[in-house]
Amino acid sequence: MDINQLKQELLNASKGLMMLSETDEAFEFFYHEKPEEPFTEETVVEWDGKPAGTSVQVLALEDFLHRMKNPHPDADQVQKQNAERFRQLEAKLKELLKNVKAYKISETSIPVYIIGETANGDYAGLKTLVVET
Repeated sequence: MDINQLKQELLNASKGLMMLSETDEAFEFFYHEKPEEPFTEETVVEWDGKPAGTSVQVLALEDFLHRMKNPHPDADQVQKQNAERFRQLEAKLKELLKNVKAYKISETSIPVYIIGETANGDYAGLKTLVVET
């Protein structure tokens, strides 16, 4: 699958979904060619333009999306539909990418990259923002 197809698939899967936190943020496509050095969480810090040594929390995709996929029992119909869409988004990310994880770069406004490897070894996924005070 070429990069444009991958981008379209991921944007379609995340269209209209908001990552809920103190602010609600949409998802945007992320892509970066395979780095020359081995991929680590420090690689994500560099890609985000943050200084070396910035703290990063690495989460399994399932853990990062858990709250979004499992709404409160009193949730309305829209929240339940969105939960199903988040389950579908998780499945799509796992279908299209290998070793998918969420990388939360520690700040008040936390950039979160959901990154996995493409078939040719590059890295792609989605980026969003969560606010935690």
